[in-house]
Amino acid sequence: MTISAETFQQTFQRIRQEIARVIVGQEQAIEQLLVAVFAGGHILLTGVPGLGRTLLVKTLAQVLGLEYRRMQFTPDLLPTDILGTEVLEHDHATGSRNFRFFKGPIFANLVLVDEINRAPTRTQSALLEVMQERQVTSSGQTFFLPKPFTLIATENSLDCEGVWRLGEAQVDRFMMAIEQSYPLEDDERQMIHRTTGAGQVSITAVASPEIVIAMQALAREVPVVPSVRDFCLALVRASRPLEDGAAPGMLERIRLGASPRASQALMLGGKVMALARGRSHVSKQDIVDIAKPVLAHRILMDVRAQSEGLSMATLLSDLIRHAHERTQPPRSYWTRELLPNVS
Repeated sequence: MTISAETFQQTFQRIRQEIARVIVGQEQAIEQLLVAVFAGGHILLTGVPGLGRTLLVKTLAQVLGLEYRRMQFTPDLLPTDILGTEVLEHDHATGSRNFRFFKGPIFANLVLVDEINRAPTRTQSALLEVMQERQVTSSGQTFFLPKPFTLIATENSLDCEGVWRLGEAQVDRFMMAIEQSYPLEDDERQMIHRTTGAGQVSITAVASPEIVIAMQALAREVPVVPSVRDFCLALVRASRPLEDGAAPGMLERIRLGASPRASQALMLGGKVMALARGRSHVSKQDIVDIAKPVLAHRILMDVRAQSEGLSMATLLSDLIRHAHERTQPPRSYWTRELLPNVS
């Protein structure tokens, strides 16, 4: 199945409109969520409890027409509770006994892992192969996950007991970390009106697994000019204090820079963003607009910089400005719209 760039944009906007019938506000978070899905990446949703993240993901699955599963991570959760387990079966007719693998809830198109940091490291590590290779290995056998496959995890930003911090390798596998904040006053007023009345909103599936796969394939075909590709690479390398191309003063501000996965995520996300905006090519502004959800969770700020009050938004602004200066052609074309809005 193939689709055109015009159909991609129309479908993207229809999905946003259908989700907006249930989710009030959160326009930026919804846009970034869709960009990550159509780029084929996984998403980490962060923020305080009670912002409707579970409802958002469930609504997304319904609108996309995908098989949806939800897993609640708890301290006693085991890897087999996620991936599946082998059970010895006895055939009474032949008397033979054989092991059979029963697939776990991870085998779905869209999987929500609620409060991923509530489970210990052993259970979290069970998702490493799932997220990278999109497969499960058990007793030497490989079981592939359905296509398309997207994992969305929620993580509470509050520091409390019974929480295991996600490892750097685990966090790096998430294409985007999307932070949700409290709704605006008008949005919250409308939310109260919708959710406390007798009426219920009926959701219509706008897409299907085949359409999602076709949109993901089309996004990879979007061309990228060398200047935008160089800007993307310069932005990621600017965050690595000890590497060539690092931005000035990063050794005192950054402890760990972004990995090559960040470059891949910026490129793929920029391609989806371009199609969603009705263009057949990627611009620098597309890269800038997704820089925060792609880079913020991959960059570890130094303790000294944090104690001095340096924010991630300010840090990303400096990295973007440095990357632009490095890739700027002889004739300057710096414009105000390229200044990042990452607050």
